[in-house]
Amino acid sequence: MISEEQVSVGAVRRAAAGDAEGIARLFPSFPPLASTSDTRAIFVIGEEAAPLGVVLLEQTPDHLSVGPLEVASGDERFGVARTLIAFAELTARAIGLRQVRLVPGSLPSELALSLGYRDGTKRIRTGKLARMIDHLEAVGVPPWRDGAAPFDLTLYYRGIWAAMALLVGFGSISIAVFGPGNVTLLHVLGPALLCASASLFAIMQVILIVLAARRRARSLVALGTFVAAALSIAGIGGLFLERAVPSIGELWAIYTGDEALDTLTVSLSPDGTTLNVEGAYGTRSAETVRTALDKHPSVRRVVLAGPGGRIGAAFEINRMIRNRKLATRVDTGCASACTIAFLGGIDRSISPSGRLGFHQGSFPGMSANDMYESNRDMRRFLVASGVTPEFAQRVTDTPHDEIWTPTPQELLAGRVVQRVNR
Repeated sequence: MISEEQVSVGAVRRAAAGDAEGIARLFPSFPPLASTSDTRAIFVIGEEAAPLGVVLLEQTPDHLSVGPLEVASGDERFGVARTLIAFAELTARAIGLRQVRLVPGSLPSELALSLGYRDGTKRIRTGKLARMIDHLEAVGVPPWRDGAAPFDLTLYYRGIWAAMALLVGFGSISIAVFGPGNVTLLHVLGPALLCASASLFAIMQVILIVLAARRRARSLVALGTFVAAALSIAGIGGLFLERAVPSIGELWAIYTGDEALDTLTVSLSPDGTTLNVEGAYGTRSAETVRTALDKHPSVRRVVLAGPGGRIGAAFEINRMIRNRKLATRVDTGCASACTIAFLGGIDRSISPSGRLGFHQGSFPGMSANDMYESNRDMRRFLVASGVTPEFAQRVTDTPHDEIWTPTPQELLAGRVVQRVNR
C-alpha cells in the first residue's frame, strides 16, 4: 500500500484536496485526484497554488509504475523531475518492490538514461548505502551532482561531508605514523589514496555548493560563495601539500630503508670494552648496533655521538644498552634521538666538552597538536629513565626546530648524567 508515511518524503508530499485546483490549472492533462486508490496515488512537489511537479505512482505485484510525470517549465524542471523519480525509487524500496518502470513519455530519454533507466526500467538497489543515497536524492542533495535542495540545506550537507572526508583522509596519516608495528607499503599507500580521494571529494562538494548558489541564491550571495569556494579549494590544496606530501614522503623513506639518513658507524676500542657509535640513526641502525654488541660481549661502555635520526631506532638501542647493563658516555656532541639511546646507560657520563641536545619530538607534516600524545609519552619516558620532571618538561617544551643544550651543571641537576669527567 502506497503511503507517504512509509518513506522519507523530503520536499515531496502526497497530493491533497487543496492541490486539485493547482494541478488542474498547471497540468490540465494530468489524471484527477479522484482516480487514486490504496495502490495508486498522486504526489506533488511545491505549493498548493503553484506546484512545481506532479507524478502518479501505481503499485503492481512486481514493480512500481511511474507516470505520468509533469513538471512546470523553468530552469528547475530537471531538478524537480529528478527529485520526483528519486522519491519513486525510495517508495519502491519501502514497499518491497525491486523494479521501477516509467510510463512511456514520462521523462525525456536522455534524462531517463542519466538516471539509470534502460528501456524505461530500473532495478532498485538494496542495502544501507543504497538507501542512504536514495534518501539524499529525495531531499535534493545527491553526493555526486547538483540537486534541487535549497542553498542553505545544500551548504549544510556538503559542508559537513567535505569536513568529514578531510578528517578521515588526513586522520589516516596519524594512524599510519603513530600506529604499532613497522611501516609497510600499506602505511604509505593507504594514507596517500585516502588523502587524495578526500581532497578531491571535498573540492567537488565545494564546487557543487557554488552551483547551488548560482541556482538558488541572489547574485551577491553567489559571488560571495564563489570567493569563499576559491579560498576553500586553495586551503584544501595547501593542506594536502603541507601535511600529506611531507608525511607520506617521510613514511616512504622509512619504508624504503632510510638510505639517505642512515650514516651510523660503529667501532671497537683496542681493549674491546668500549663501542663507539657515531652518526645519524636510520631504520636499520639498531640492527647495526645489535650485531656489534652480539659480536663483542666484552663491551662495557658505549660512547655516543651524532645528530639524532629515527626515534624508533633510538629506543631500540636504548633497550639494548639497558638490558645489557652498559654505561654510556658522550665526549663530543649527542643530540635529539641520540640522547634517547644515551639514557639507556646504567652509568651516564660526559666529558667537560661533551654536549647533549634536546627538543620535543616531530614528524614532517605534523603540527604540535598532532604530536601532543607522542611528546607526553616522551616526557614519561624521560622521567622513567631517572630524569627529573622539571628537566623532562623543559625538553618537551623546546620546539622541534630548536635545540636546548643544557650546561653540565643542568645535566647533573636534572639527573641526566651522574658524572662529568675526562
